[in-house]
Order: sequence, then structure tokens, then C-alpha cells
Amino acid sequence: MSDDPDKASPTGLSLKEAEEVHSYLIDGTRVFGLLALIAHVLVALSTPWLG
Repeated sequence: MSDDPDKASPTGLSLKEAEEVHSYLIDGTRVFGLLALIAHVLVALSTPWLG
């Protein structure tokens, strides 16, 4: 492994590349959470879930 200061260990990604991947991960998590919330609300409204 080289000692390139632009690379973030141990992935080999540069800091800019790592931040880009991280932003996609955060955006995907937010979309998943929103869809899960909508699904839970729809189930709660369509069934006698909590009385």
C-alpha cells in the first residue's frame, strides 16, 4: 500500500470519493426510512393494530 496522503486508509479512496460514497449512503438511508414510515402508517390505518 502506498503512502499517498490523498488516500483514506484502508479503502484506497480519496477523501472526496469517500465523502461522495457517504453522501449516497446517507441519501439511501433517508429514502428507505421514509418508505418504511409510509408503510407503517398505511398498515396502522388499514388494520386494527393498536385498537
